[in-house]
Amino acid sequence: MKNFVFALFLFSCLTLLAQKEIVLRLNHTLNSSTFSYNDNFLLDGKQNRYTRLQYYLSGFELEHDAGQLTPLTNTYVLASGHINNYYLGNYNISSVESISFDVGVDANANGGNTTNYSAQHPLGPKSPPMDWGWPSGYFFVVANGLNDADNDNTPETIFQLNALGNQMLTQIDPININPINSNDTIYIDLKVNAEKFLSEINLSTAGIDHSSSATNFIMCNNAYTMNVFESYTSTNNVIQNSDLNNFIFIDYTLPFAPTINYHFDSNKKTNLTITDINGRVHTKEINLQNEGSYFPIKEFSTGIYIVSIDNGEHMIHKKFNVVQ
Repeated sequence: MKNFVFALFLFSCLTLLAQKEIVLRLNHTLNSSTFSYNDNFLLDGKQNRYTRLQYYLSGFELEHDAGQLTPLTNTYVLASGHINNYYLGNYNISSVESISFDVGVDANANGGNTTNYSAQHPLGPKSPPMDWGWPSGYFFVVANGLNDADNDNTPETIFQLNALGNQMLTQIDPININPINSNDTIYIDLKVNAEKFLSEINLSTAGIDHSSSATNFIMCNNAYTMNVFESYTSTNNVIQNSDLNNFIFIDYTLPFAPTINYHFDSNKKTNLTITDINGRVHTKEINLQNEGSYFPIKEFSTGIYIVSIDNGEHMIHKKFNVVQ
């Protein structure tokens, strides 16, 4: 019996070792310049400025290892224009050839409620809100900003386009990619042409629109028709991706409470959260330094955990395994 248990444990460890973290990196741009909420961008002959850009991604499917298809079940991303890294999970995958997904939330999840999830989950309660209550459901895409309606080169007219309704769900065809592989992580890099969400929309008269309107449908459909999402490689000299210099390293000297070493290039304060694979929060710290070694003051039970560290600009996820 002991031999059987040991063999099962060894098999589980080998399976974990074979798996790789899949991290989606969304490089948001405005007319091929790095995205910023403080910068104006030209669209349809007028100056505009984003004050908020958030949207949901779901329905992920990876083509990998010479044509195998793997759907990433129950995987959701709440993307923001100023954040690059999004953890998609751990899979027994060696290389990825393409990725497909939906912009928005599938009908089943959209019929639920934020109270079914923790605040750390993409579908959990958010501030500012990413839903209009139920039965209305989640905002699939939120694009808020200012438009230069009077042509004085200063955006001052408010637009708020918050799209909701199952009909807003937009399928993105498979995008061929050139992923970056490390020892235990596969990075999938996509360029997001953020200005194209707003193509063919009169922002001067759009106003405040939290609905399933024709205008919001155009915005969501633009994700497909205007090629908002494109393959991106780090050799592109337009965007300099600094995330390769931001990292987490796990020190297993004490396996029941591993030390988390981390580094961000930016000097901004960082927040750290440790959850188990079911999303339950075990540790949460705020206003840490931009780099250092975090030693948990509690012991963790045997299991798989995920540490997330963010500084408002970047977010990094790392899986670690505890064996008591």
